[in-house]
Amino acid sequence: MKKVILFGASGHTGKYIVKKLVSMEEVGLTVFVRTPSKLADMDLHNVSVLQGDALNALDVKKAMDGQEILLCSLEGDVLTMAENIAAALKETSVKRIIWITGMGIHHEIKGIRGVMLNALAKSRPEYIKAADTIAASGAVYTLLRCPMIQDGDNERYYLAKEGEQPRNKNIDRAGIAKCMADMICDPSLGSNESLSITN
Repeated sequence: MKKVILFGASGHTGKYIVKKLVSMEEVGLTVFVRTPSKLADMDLHNVSVLQGDALNALDVKKAMDGQEILLCSLEGDVLTMAENIAAALKETSVKRIIWITGMGIHHEIKGIRGVMLNALAKSRPEYIKAADTIAASGAVYTLLRCPMIQDGDNERYYLAKEGEQPRNKNIDRAGIAKCMADMICDPSLGSNESLSITN
């Protein structure tokens, strides 16, 4: 059984990820949240719940200890969170990180859409630095660069390497969850890559 911890489980995308992973017998899931009560409407059978704050380095280290794979669906001060995670890697058992970020962080999208995304990326430089921190952390990483994320149950997803143009302009949260589940089952999928994900 693979030991997986999810940071950001109580967010909109995080809940889709929990829903997908909780049914997988090969996954031992732990969720790390500031407010466990936000998961009161979730089926958490066989899920361990850890309360803590990703902005607290000690909380992060304790949460990562004993885990193999870290999934991150985080918002807010993501750079501090990424730095805490990278620092904790040296003293914990996590070897793989799958990090959700935004499309356009590396100016990889061409055309009019690329111009718009580049402007957005410039306004949020901490998201770029956070993704780069994870990529340079020493863990086997995957950056999942998402366009417009929306509620929805479409699990079909398409990945494109950095430099390739994405297939679509949006992604259902269920597609992100399915992709993460597939990467847990197949360690080679997305290994040390920055990938766009769309429906």
